[in-house]
Amino acid sequence: MKKRWRFIRRFIIVISIIFLIFPAWLLWFLIANDAPVIYGSVIWHEPYKEDFHTDIYLPTQIKFEKTPVVLYIHGGAWIGGNKATVNNNRFNGAFNSLRENGYAIVSPEYTLAKLDKPPFPDCIKDVSTALQWIKLNAKEYNFDINNIGVFGESSGAQIAMMLAYPDDKVSFLTNNQPNINYVINVYGPTDLEKLYQLPLLDSLKNMIDRLPERLEKRLDITNYLFGFDPEKDTARRKEYMSFYSPVSYINSTAPATLIIHGEEDQLVPVEQSKTLKQKLDSVQVENKIHILKNTNHAFRGATEQQKDSVQRWIVDFIKQKYR
Repeated sequence: MKKRWRFIRRFIIVISIIFLIFPAWLLWFLIANDAPVIYGSVIWHEPYKEDFHTDIYLPTQIKFEKTPVVLYIHGGAWIGGNKATVNNNRFNGAFNSLRENGYAIVSPEYTLAKLDKPPFPDCIKDVSTALQWIKLNAKEYNFDINNIGVFGESSGAQIAMMLAYPDDKVSFLTNNQPNINYVINVYGPTDLEKLYQLPLLDSLKNMIDRLPERLEKRLDITNYLFGFDPEKDTARRKEYMSFYSPVSYINSTAPATLIIHGEEDQLVPVEQSKTLKQKLDSVQVENKIHILKNTNHAFRGATEQQKDSVQRWIVDFIKQKYR
């Protein structure tokens, strides 16, 4: 009985220490990374459709009669990620600067892939609905619906571009979606079929194929993104990939586009952004591309100077697009 009591006491002490340490660590992390959440007014978990919510980072300085909005779409390979990643340290400088200059940042959650349940088109429909929600609630939050841009990172950039470059084929977008003034694509996939054909994906698939069948199914990303076997039905795969590739929809009405990509990106090769630029140039759409030398996906390997430049490029581009 005494041993059991000692165990319970130790367990309580350990749990108590964890509950004390974690909040202290979280506070240190937020301060150390200059997280937007520690500044100004933030509205958490506002519902924008059934079962989906958005966070709203209001301006820390009022500069405009009505507040321009940046809709940020998190990455995570369509299977992970979280709307709270606004508070990581990749774009904090830009977000904080934008809020100081009178902008609001809206960060929605959206449908993520599940085993044998692909994310498309629901993830795009969700964010389209978030845009509609901004328009419908403009009066309550003083949003300027004439100054809205979309900004996506990695898979979030693919969603952003699908919203910004629509045509009649993308019939599932919300009819009441406001106009998009600009789109920012940070190392986002633009041509999914070419991404699928990467040697890296073949290598990963070969490794996964050696695993037990149950584990193989859970680790194979194609089971999450397709909902069918892309190797057995190549025609369907190509049609599917083309339909969800932003480069399929570029025309002269596309909004101005900022592109940022690492030259050594192993997950989404820089050629994806170069192809996008070529397509935009071909129809004379305003665009700007920045390629970071010696930099991998998620800016791994980037110097502090390069990271600072990214913040400046984003802020300057957005401010130039105000109208």
